[in-house]
Amino acid sequence: MRFATLFAAAACSLTLVGSPAAAGVLVASGDEWQLSTAAYQGDYAAGTQGFVKSLAGTFGGTNYLFLTGNTNVPVSQLSDAAAQFASLGKTVSYSASFDPVAAAAYDAVFHFGQLIDQGAVASYVNGGGNAYVSLGGGWYGTAAGEAAAWNPTLATFGLVAGSTWFPGTGFVQATVTSGPAEATSLIWGYGQSIEKLSPAASSQSYIRGSFAGGPTDIGLIGASVTLAAPDGVPEPSTWALMILGFGAVGAMSRRRMAHAA
Repeated sequence: MRFATLFAAAACSLTLVGSPAAAGVLVASGDEWQLSTAAYQGDYAAGTQGFVKSLAGTFGGTNYLFLTGNTNVPVSQLSDAAAQFASLGKTVSYSASFDPVAAAAYDAVFHFGQLIDQGAVASYVNGGGNAYVSLGGGWYGTAAGEAAAWNPTLATFGLVAGSTWFPGTGFVQATVTSGPAEATSLIWGYGQSIEKLSPAASSQSYIRGSFAGGPTDIGLIGASVTLAAPDGVPEPSTWALMILGFGAVGAMSRRRMAHAA
């Protein structure tokens, strides 16, 4: 039997024995400018396009919602990201606020720093939706205030925000030290770190980066789950699930053979 067939059968068996719908993915950025029009210019452009391509693969689906309540990142600042998502087969809609009921119609919601009900976002993700949230917007007064507002929610997804904005005001280039292959550098506009809550957490430091004047190799963007490794190589946790599934498939086959005999 081909490996792909075995994998599909294993996945199917796991679906049969599983119960609740799986939670979606939360991606948290320490800065709100990663998908802005400024991010599609100059030295940032190639890395931004690589990052957006990775996000589209991470979230899947076809219907995305951009939240535009942050006046610093209005619709006009999101046109390039919307156009790239459209080229990847996604339909992008806009809303000034987050309505949990309306959000259920979308595969992913993108938040760009505005004030929002973090609990409602968490419920949306736990119910199967995907969300991209951004800190660094300054709406909570200070970096420490923003971290205090977000960290109770981020902690439930295995992430934690730092309490200092860096490296300074204005746009600077973050050289990616770990992340999607094509996301070699990103724009950074005075944001804060996003790290794993603990080494044992199932979350992931999605993108890490360094700055010319420091800091170096710091978490910029985090994800609530360990994402697929490059070239589709399964992560260790995925192998464990596959082995469990293979065992279930084998057991079912043996029962069928015994019944036939």
